[in-house]
Amino acid sequence: MKGYSLCIDLLYLEFGEHGPIFSDTEKLLAGMELAKKTGFQTVEFWDWATRDYEKLLAKKKELGLNVAAICAKDRGTLTRPETFETAVRGMEESIEAAKKFNCPNIIITADPNPELARDICHKNIVEGLKLLAPLAEEAGITLVLEPISEGSYFTDSKEAFEVLKEVGSSHVKLLYDIFHYQLMEGNIVRTIEDNIGQIGHIHAASVPGRSEIMDGELNYEHILKAVESSSYDGFFGIEYLPLMDKESSVTACKNYIENALK
Repeated sequence: MKGYSLCIDLLYLEFGEHGPIFSDTEKLLAGMELAKKTGFQTVEFWDWATRDYEKLLAKKKELGLNVAAICAKDRGTLTRPETFETAVRGMEESIEAAKKFNCPNIIITADPNPELARDICHKNIVEGLKLLAPLAEEAGITLVLEPISEGSYFTDSKEAFEVLKEVGSSHVKLLYDIFHYQLMEGNIVRTIEDNIGQIGHIHAASVPGRSEIMDGELNYEHILKAVESSSYDGFFGIEYLPLMDKESSVTACKNYIENALK
C-alpha cells in the first residue's frame, strides 16, 4: 500500500434546505491546511474544473502535499455513446490537470441509463473505457471506475470487474469504495483479496453513517491489515462526514489507521 489519503471534499460537505452544499475552493484550501496540520501527507478532492485549481495547486506546493486522486471532467456518461466525444475531451483536460498535481489517479463513473437494456449499457461502458484507456496509458495515469450505492449503473462488484477485464488495460481499474460496497453486497475483505490486481484506489467510511472509520458495523482494523498484507499498491483514502470537530476527527482517523498497520 502506498499510504493513506484524506478526501477534503466530503469533509466539508454541508446539507442545506435544498440539498447538499458542496465544498468550494476556499473550503478545499482549508482542508489542505487541516491535512498538513494533522500529519496527512496526501489528500484528494473531487471536481478540479469547477474550482480555482490554480489556487489548489499553489497550496499543494506550499504545503508539500501529495494528491492521490481527482475526478474527471464530464464523467458519468459512459452508457451513452453520443457523449463519448465530450468524455474524451474532458479526460484530455483532466489528464493535464492531474499532471500538474502529479496525481496518479483520475476518478470516473458510469451513470444509469434506463432508456437502454443493461447488456447494451454494459457494452457501451466497455467501448467508452476503451476510448479513454489509451489516453491514460500514454500519460502514465490510472483511471479508477467508481460504482456507488445510489446513482450508479453498477449494482455489484462482479459486473464492474467483468467490465475491467473486457477493457483489458492496466491503466483502468476499480475504485473500491468500502462504504458503498458494504451497502450493495458486503463480503468486503474476500472481494478485495480476490480482485486486488484490479483495484487502483480504495475509499473508506463507517457504515451505515459514513462517518469516522472507528465507528459503525465494519472492523476497519481487520480490513486495513488485509489490504496491507495483499499486493495492493494504491492509496487507502478516507472519504467521510465527520461527527466530531474536524481536527479531532481527522487526527483520530489517522491514529487509528497507523495503529492498525503497526
